[in-house]
Amino acid sequence: MKNKFVFIIISLVLFILLGFFRDFFFVNLNYLLYKLYYHDTSLKVPALIQPFESLGYATIYWLKYVFTLISLSLFFSLSVLSAKWLSPQKKVIRFIGYTYLLLLILGAISMGIGYFINGRLQDDEYTLSRWLLGILQSPLPFLFFLATNKLLTSTSNN
Repeated sequence: MKNKFVFIIISLVLFILLGFFRDFFFVNLNYLLYKLYYHDTSLKVPALIQPFESLGYATIYWLKYVFTLISLSLFFSLSVLSAKWLSPQKKVIRFIGYTYLLLLILGAISMGIGYFINGRLQDDEYTLSRWLLGILQSPLPFLFFLATNKLLTSTSNN
């Protein structure tokens, strides 16, 4: 019981650190995009973001999608690792995987509808997609399945 509590604390701390880093990175990347788009030389970006200053606006804009996928992968990995630490139920890990896959597909469909039907990424479909990806870049899927872990029968570990 004591080890489980320690693993819960460690998992939550790791999720918090990852979330703060993700937020810091994307907020400052957006500042850099603003700086480049409006040619605002008065804005200073943190040292972590400065290497991107030599890239063009469009390159950084599209790199944000790559960084979003990296962030999703990190949150997914941390969710799976935390589930392995805290639950003997293999179903929990599968449910986390299915949740990530389902929400990622729904987000991609939503973004695709906005882009291919409406011709832009600024409408409600884009907002829905960002919201779904926001859920995946948080501990919510893991916490949900951790909370429902007791609902799974202990005889069904597969």
